[in-house]
Amino acid sequence: MTTNEHARSGANAGTATGRNDAARTEPDWTDQVTDLVVGAVDSVRDKTTGPILMVARGLVYGVVALLVGLLALGLLTVAIVRALSLLPGPQWTTYAVAGAVLCLGGLLAWSKRGPVDG
Repeated sequence: MTTNEHARSGANAGTATGRNDAARTEPDWTDQVTDLVVGAVDSVRDKTTGPILMVARGLVYGVVALLVGLLALGLLTVAIVRALSLLPGPQWTTYAVAGAVLCLGGLLAWSKRGPVDG
């Protein structure tokens, strides 16, 4: 028997070296079940943890932006007071102008406050 006749006869069918074509084309049910479970878990995860992650990122970025803004505001105040101190005249005028600007800012914030519940 030649090699071609041996292969056509199906003598190696089902062995590790010569699987038949039907076994190769038939889908493996374990792969299908695994894909189904993984798909379900991914869907649930996307619906639950996705929004939570977006909220957490928003909070983190908001806190970082607030801290950077407060730091920039402080540095801007120092720069303005330093620039005012370079003007000719007595030093107390620099502090008086800076104090007046800060008092006006405080009065503006005070006027925007809401009613106190109590």
